[in-house]
Amino acid sequence: MDEEAMEAMRHIMRSQAAFAGMEVLTYCFMANHFHIFVRLDPKETENLDDAGLVGRFRALYGGTRCASLGIDADDLEVILKKNGSSAEGIRRRLKARMGDVSVFMREVKTRFTLWYNGERGTVGTFWAERFRSVIVEADTAAQRMVAAYIDLNPVRAGLVEDAGDYGFSGFGEACAGGSVARRGIARIEGKMTWATQWHERYRARLCSRMGPGTRSRPVDEQRSSGEAEGEDGQAVVVAEGSRLFSKIRAFSEGWVVGSVAWVESFCSANGWLGFRRGRKAKPVVEDGGADLANVAVAVKRL
Repeated sequence: MDEEAMEAMRHIMRSQAAFAGMEVLTYCFMANHFHIFVRLDPKETENLDDAGLVGRFRALYGGTRCASLGIDADDLEVILKKNGSSAEGIRRRLKARMGDVSVFMREVKTRFTLWYNGERGTVGTFWAERFRSVIVEADTAAQRMVAAYIDLNPVRAGLVEDAGDYGFSGFGEACAGGSVARRGIARIEGKMTWATQWHERYRARLCSRMGPGTRSRPVDEQRSSGEAEGEDGQAVVVAEGSRLFSKIRAFSEGWVVGSVAWVESFCSANGWLGFRRGRKAKPVVEDGGADLANVAVAVKRL
């Protein structure tokens, strides 16, 4: 994706998230991949009233018609107020597209592909693979670590020295004054509204991953600071404070991330009876420092 495409992607992501009832905590769009970190509560969709349904519909379609229903937001409002025979079916159809990460990602990717093909005169699908998701315990060190990993993507790639200078990430957008992005960063810090201290705390957390004495260090510059070669040829950074500069498979391959107790409780409740590497959740980083010591992962046995 180039910058024009990333800007279109951001607009699509925001409007689709508003429709689906999801809060984007942070995100990062790169040339050949992207990350979106969302928070959702399916019960909010279940309990959504008609006014909320119209509001979400308008957030996605504006004043245009939904092709599958053949109506715009004003039409929807009238239909729901009349509460005739078609109203309940429309409610069900719209709510089925909300509060579901799989549907959200499918519609984001489809809408972007349609935009891209229309703008560039191309045909066919844009994305080569199905998305992969990770379940993260809310309001914990795990949430903050995953968010930092996402916002550090452009620094790891050597595109910027400071994560706040990259325009197509949650933290970069927040630093540029984006109000929605600022709410996401505040939520990562466990707050409901943006404030300078939460901004600086999040920036300090990102910088703490880059080693003492620097704002950031591209991956290539870390080669001399001590690394080991991990499984499947992935680099495992062993220099203190640099773990989030390595590729962490747990954040991209359908794993569960959280405290040990939460991970094991989640897996037990959802029938994940065994893990690839034993029956207990494993730490993301061995001896990973105070903020990483209690963060664990598990993956469903294939």
